[in-house]
Amino acid sequence: MTMFQIKKGLWKDITALGGTFFYTLLTLLTLVLHLYPLAKSLIIGFIFTGIIITLARIIYFKHRPKKREYTNFIERIDASAFPSWHAARIIFLSLTLHTFFQNIGISIILTIVSILVCYSRIYLQKHDWIDLIAGIILGVITFGITNVILL
Repeated sequence: MTMFQIKKGLWKDITALGGTFFYTLLTLLTLVLHLYPLAKSLIIGFIFTGIIITLARIIYFKHRPKKREYTNFIERIDASAFPSWHAARIIFLSLTLHTFFQNIGISIILTIVSILVCYSRIYLQKHDWIDLIAGIILGVITFGITNVILL
């Protein structure tokens, strides 16, 4: 295995922290631990960002830096880069967990992980900076809306 393959594998592992599988596992963990308000927030945030991103990608198609081929409507949505759902999820998740735990150590770790996940999307050529910024803004807006809904 070359150094490039190891480095790319590491970034793929980091980017997974902003992915659907990790987010779902974390949400299920909150349910198992009976942290229902946190679980509810995570579920609402996931659905909201998913709807907004899907609508944005239907209305405005933008190729990824490393273009992906598509043959149908669903693949076209997935092949679109704008905005980054990974960025929206990790920012929303970090803000939500920061608010829930209110611990400086956890907040620092969440901030570092958020930055690494966002950078991984650039490194892996899935998004450019505009896609990430839009995803970050969506994550912040989702956090605000979720907090208003759950008050």
